[in-house]
Amino acid sequence: MIETDGELSGRRLSPGEVLPFRCHPGLACFNSCCHNKRLSLLPYDVLRLSRGLGLRSDELLAEHVELEVEVSSGWPTLRLRLLEDGRCPFVRAEGCGVYPHRPTCCRIFPLARAVAVEGAGEPREIFVVATRSDTCLGFGETGTLSVEGWARDQGLDPYRAANNRVAKLFLHPRRPRPLSLRPEQVHAVILALYNLDVFRRSVEQPEFARRFGFEEAAISRALSSDEALLELGQDWLTAQLFG
Repeated sequence: MIETDGELSGRRLSPGEVLPFRCHPGLACFNSCCHNKRLSLLPYDVLRLSRGLGLRSDELLAEHVELEVEVSSGWPTLRLRLLEDGRCPFVRAEGCGVYPHRPTCCRIFPLARAVAVEGAGEPREIFVVATRSDTCLGFGETGTLSVEGWARDQGLDPYRAANNRVAKLFLHPRRPRPLSLRPEQVHAVILALYNLDVFRRSVEQPEFARRFGFEEAAISRALSSDEALLELGQDWLTAQLFG
């Protein structure tokens, strides 16, 4: 997760400014952006991909995901595992094969986003437009949408909401910098944020609520939807890591 605008390369956008970009199948470069990219997956991305592909979370992680530790923050990071030729495993000749469930990093382009948690604990967003690329012909098209219009058009709002919530964990004020996690803590991060089908089995156990101080209503809500389970996982993990 990008934490400062200094980590962003590109031009900061003014409120209401129209994006100088439009992507469509008529471009000669269509689908070429789905090659040789480091595609980071946030927790909500994994939830949506798992649902869209009809896979359990552990199946998705085993088949399509790689784990690495982010050097700057110390958090375990998941990335989409590319095919041997560098292609995204979900790209097709006609476009993205998981388009309704594509991850944030694909959905937001050509924007980039930094998030900071303000004093009241609420995330603040900074958007820039990606640096113009000679290989991406979308920058030569006439755009019609502002940042907020683009976000609505790309279905980004539920992703932003989920990512803003998990930012409170990733940018927790008691987080050491860089974070240094023990192996069992790395396992807990993957379990609670990304492997929801396995985490659900723990939450279903009667002793979970008693041991970790959750009310039964919170447990029932978490077991009623993946989104609520992810929120409970974030709350559980925050308590485990930061007290």
